[in-house]
Amino acid sequence: MKNSEFITGDVPITKEEVRAISINKLNLKDKKTFLDIGAGTGSVSIEVAYNYPNIEVISIECKDKAIDLINQNIEKFNLDNVKVLKGYAPLDIGKKVDSIFIGGSGPNLKEILEWSKMNLNENGTLVANFIIIDTFYKTLNLLKELGFKNIEATMLNVAKLEKLGKGEYFKPLNPIYIISCKKGDEDYE
Repeated sequence: MKNSEFITGDVPITKEEVRAISINKLNLKDKKTFLDIGAGTGSVSIEVAYNYPNIEVISIECKDKAIDLINQNIEKFNLDNVKVLKGYAPLDIGKKVDSIFIGGSGPNLKEILEWSKMNLNENGTLVANFIIIDTFYKTLNLLKELGFKNIEATMLNVAKLEKLGKGEYFKPLNPIYIISCKKGDEDYE
């Protein structure tokens, strides 16, 4: 989905190229439940709900402006498979999920990762995006400590063609660090 399709206001949006790769890494085919932590405008939640109408999507967001935008986007795309929870993760979602996307963690990173592991179903997938390299490294180390498996890390650089005077140039966006992993076998009950 194009960024321009979303109602965004002044809340940050996960850019379409980053969403494409992150959603692909979530491995959502045949999944039933998806959790979006730090949903922002809800672009990841909305795109997942739109493209996978049989998936129950749960979005966690703490900011009222962002929640309003998520709800506007739910209405715009006429979705009935997205539930928005106001608050800071970790919080009670009432069930385990097949896939988790972390778009924002605030100061609760370790608690969110521990909680995510407890709330992932067997063979569950976790994908997290970062713009701050220190947070990327901290997450990478925590995932290893917590026993997540198949950890992959990708750095994505995107540049968009824009006008500059009489010519054009590629204006770079912030690099994004993407981590994907699975819950380890020894963690299954």
